[in-house]
Amino acid sequence: MARHRSTALPLALALTALVVYASLYPFTGWRWPTTQGAFGPLQLPWPPWRDAFDEASNLLAYIPLGALLALAALRSGRGLATAWALALLGSAGLSMAVELTQNFLPTRVPSLKDCAFNVTGAAIGASLASAALALGWVDRWHELRQRWFARRSAGALVLLLLWPVALLFPTPVPLGLGQ
Repeated sequence: MARHRSTALPLALALTALVVYASLYPFTGWRWPTTQGAFGPLQLPWPPWRDAFDEASNLLAYIPLGALLALAALRSGRGLATAWALALLGSAGLSMAVELTQNFLPTRVPSLKDCAFNVTGAAIGASLASAALALGWVDRWHELRQRWFARRSAGALVLLLLWPVALLFPTPVPLGLGQ
């Protein structure tokens, strides 16, 4: 398959930053977990409780990440198996790193169950990306993009898609000017 300049990789990186932010927020109270011993932070428990919202949010957060990572790999000319492996290994690595880092935040609860739901979400996303490619939806999007946007507009499209996120946290107007 020919190599294409895709918006999938920059969007995957932006989504990765969003997942890290959401997983480690509020970023305060960092401490070494003393009750678990020296290797305690490298262990993730399987929680005995069941929280449907937590499970659903972990699953749904990684679906677009798995899809974007798989699409980025597929659009860069890699095969389906390689794209799947990159999407799953990248998502699993991110999930494990975030969950292990949550050990150092007292307000967060790390768990192996979250990792399992995250990787399952990434697998669903990679499957959806593979299906979209097989059905020709990705090629149709590429043709539409070529017709409507300037060549090499991937960066501009990423900024355009991220613009609503920037509106979530408006900065104050300097010197109190404006509303």
